[in-house]
Amino acid sequence: MRKHVLVLLFFFACFSKSSGQNPEIEIKKIETIFKGYVDRVESMDSDENKAQMKNALMSLQVQRAENHFPILIDVWMYYDPTDFPTRELIEPILQKNKSAALLAIGTRLKNKRASESLENAPYIDLINFRQKLLE
Repeated sequence: MRKHVLVLLFFFACFSKSSGQNPEIEIKKIETIFKGYVDRVESMDSDENKAQMKNALMSLQVQRAENHFPILIDVWMYYDPTDFPTRELIEPILQKNKSAALLAIGTRLKNKRASESLENAPYIDLINFRQKLLE
């Protein structure tokens, strides 16, 4: 089932004129790819998924996405396939509205997962990124 959803998303991304126009569409792409990646518990992702993720994140750099910061923060923390610049693509989006980003990061830090701690990435990385936004 998940494979069919990804194929449909890829088809839609390739042939839809609205691709890159609507932040809701881009966020849905990001959520679908991220969920599939996390569910597989791997450090690899397909070239198609990485291309779609990159295109969606690039699109969000010029669109308003503040209400989607929680998913972008989770992607920032946990979508790390080999040779993919996740953080470099997400940080400019978050930096465009620092107050909304800081609020979303604060909420995420308060609602940490049991496996997250101050001693380990990506939780400590998020704390460091929050500090960078405050400077």
